[in-house]
Amino acid sequence: MKICVVNPDSGLDAAGLKLRVELLRAFARPDTEIVMVCPRKNNLCVDSCLDAALDAPEIAEMALRAQAGGADAVCLYCFSDPGFDACRELLRVPVVGGAQAAVLLASQLALSFSVLTTSARRIPQKKAFLRALGADPVRIASVRGVELPPGASRERSEIIEILEAGGRLCVEEDGAGAVILGCLSFAGMGAELTERLGVPVIDPAAALIATAESLVVQGLSHSKRSWPEPPAARRFWGAGTIEN
Repeated sequence: MKICVVNPDSGLDAAGLKLRVELLRAFARPDTEIVMVCPRKNNLCVDSCLDAALDAPEIAEMALRAQAGGADAVCLYCFSDPGFDACRELLRVPVVGGAQAAVLLASQLALSFSVLTTSARRIPQKKAFLRALGADPVRIASVRGVELPPGASRERSEIIEILEAGGRLCVEEDGAGAVILGCLSFAGMGAELTERLGVPVIDPAAALIATAESLVVQGLSHSKRSWPEPPAARRFWGAGTIEN
C-alpha cells in the first residue's frame, strides 16, 4: 500500500523529509510505501489555531493530489490535525489525523490519559480539541505543557528528560494511566518513555501509520454520510499576509 503523509510545516528540504520518512518506516509494514510532502506556498509552522487555519487550504490541495496520485491513505503529520474535516470531505481514501489516531488508541489502553503538549499557552485549546475528537472529559486526566516549541533546537536526550518529567507528573499527580505525546516533533520517543514511566506512552507518529494501514487492510474509509463531498465548485484563495 502507499501512504502519503502530509507534514503541515513548510520549508522542509529533501533531507528533512527523508529523515522523517525513515522514522515512520520503523512503524510500518514491510510492504508499505511512505511518501511525505509539505507546503511550498507558505512559511507556517503550526503552533496556533491561526497557523492551522492558514495552512488548511494547501493541506487539502496536497491531500487531493495524493489521492489522484494513487495514495491508499493520507495522514496528517501534526497533533492539531489541520484541515482534517476538509480533507475527509474531499477524499474517498482514508484520512487519518495524528491527534485523532493517538487519542483513539489511548482510549483503548487506559481508563484515563494525559497529553503532553508543547506549551502551557495551548492547554485550553487542546482540552477543547480533545473533546471535539470524542474523548470523554472524565477520561482526560490532564493536559500539561512542557515548553518545547516545535522546531526547538534541543538534543534528543534532553527532550526525553523533559518529557519524562512531565509524564511522571501526569501519572503520579494527575492519575493518568497512559500518556500521549502531543506533538509530532516527539516522534520516535514513545517506546523509551513507556519503559521509563511504566505506562503506555503513545507516539502519534506510530499511531498514525498503524491506523492508516489498518483501515486500508480492512477496506474501510470514513463515512460519506458524516463527511459528504462539498458542492462542486472551483475554489481559490488569496496569498495574503497576517502579521501580529
